[in-house]
Amino acid sequence: MKTVLVACRTIEDEVKETLARLKLDYPVIWLEGGLHNVVNRLRDRLREVLAEVDGRCDQLLLTLGYCGGGVSELTTGNYITVLPLADDCISLLLGSMAARQAASSPPTYFLTAGWMRHESNIVSAYQEMVAKYGEAKADRINKMMLNNYKRFGLVDTGTYDLSRAATRVAHLAGKMDLNIETLPGEGGWLERLLTGPYDDPSRFLVIPPHGELNFDQWCGLLEGTAASKAAC
Repeated sequence: MKTVLVACRTIEDEVKETLARLKLDYPVIWLEGGLHNVVNRLRDRLREVLAEVDGRCDQLLLTLGYCGGGVSELTTGNYITVLPLADDCISLLLGSMAARQAASSPPTYFLTAGWMRHESNIVSAYQEMVAKYGEAKADRINKMMLNNYKRFGLVDTGTYDLSRAATRVAHLAGKMDLNIETLPGEGGWLERLLTGPYDDPSRFLVIPPHGELNFDQWCGLLEGTAASKAAC
């Protein structure tokens, strides 16, 4: 069975490490980071990818979460599509929705090196605000934005330098009176996505050839989970 993988650049480190460790040589279509910030852009890009791979594979693995609804209202081609039932890639890297829920107490702003490298994130946004408005106004804006958070949580996926990532966010953390804490990542969910089997309906959505992804279907499968509260 020929498999093609679609993955976001945000988790490029983790995907490449897992592929190498498992000795898998799947072709990878990389999506630029930050697409999920504008849902229609992500959906349009995925629609292009789903058409592009038609005839090139028997199985398409989407290494994405629900991403605010971007992975919805899509029609697949002549291949099986598999994706994890996660709200976003942070849950995937933590290993489960339950782990994400547990790590969210106290309220946590999650980060990885890939997130800070490829996303329009709170660190880069703060730097842009300082340049545009000055530090005092940027601090006021960010304190409002981060008012409900108690810490920055660096997810340790074993694929990047934690101290370097912590240094990057340290200035903002100090300004906002937030702790920086390391949270253990767990690669089992990602590994299972790349290898199968996909017989756990609480973890994977399997779409037959020429199938559809839609909002109601996704949320029905997530009903009663932490992801349903976040995504639906």
